[in-house]
Amino acid sequence: MSHYFIENTDLLTHERILPLMIFNEHFRFLSNNGLFSCDRVDGASILLLEHIPGLLAGERLLDLGCGYGVLGIVLARKYGVDLTFSDVNGVALAYATRNAALNDVAAKAVHSDGFDGISDMFRYITLNPPIHAGKDVMYRLYEGAAMHLLPEGTFYVIIQKKHGAESSMKKLLEIFSAVDVLYKRRGYFVLACRHL
Repeated sequence: MSHYFIENTDLLTHERILPLMIFNEHFRFLSNNGLFSCDRVDGASILLLEHIPGLLAGERLLDLGCGYGVLGIVLARKYGVDLTFSDVNGVALAYATRNAALNDVAAKAVHSDGFDGISDMFRYITLNPPIHAGKDVMYRLYEGAAMHLLPEGTFYVIIQKKHGAESSMKKLLEIFSAVDVLYKRRGYFVLACRHL
C-alpha cells in the first residue's frame, strides 16, 4: 500500500482544488492523488489550527511534514509568521509551494526527512504526525522538534487517542519540560510542548 509520505509521481492522476473557510478567510489548496487527505482538508489539521493560540508576527514557524501546506499557510496568513515548509515527500512539498503562492503567502521550502536537512531554529513548530510511518519515526520528529525550538518556542502537535495519544504524551514529557493539553475531545488531543 502506498502512503502519503512516500514520493510517487505515478499517483498524480487527478489534480483538484480544495476550499477551506477558517478564521473568516477563504483559502484554496491544490491537491492530487497520493497526497495526504487529497479529497478534503484533514479534520485533525483544522482542529489543530483552531486551538493554536495567537502567534507573534515575524517569528519563525516550521510546518513539519507539511503535506500540501495547510497548517503553515493558514497560520502565516493569519498571524504574519515567517514560514518554512518541510516534508520528506518532494511532490507534497511542491504542492505546498504552489499553494503558498495561490494563497498569497511567502514561504521557504526544505526537502527533508524529518530534521535531516534543517539547521535553523524556530519559535513555533507544527505537526500533524505521519501515524502510518510508525512510532519510531514519530518519536524522532518529536526529538528533532525539541532540538530545533528556540528557548521560548512551542511545538504544537495533534494526536488521536486511537493512534497512541497516551504513549505520545509520555514520550513528549520525556523530551519537553512542559506539555499542555489545549484540546481533548472526540478522541483528539492538541498539545503544546515547551522547554521551561
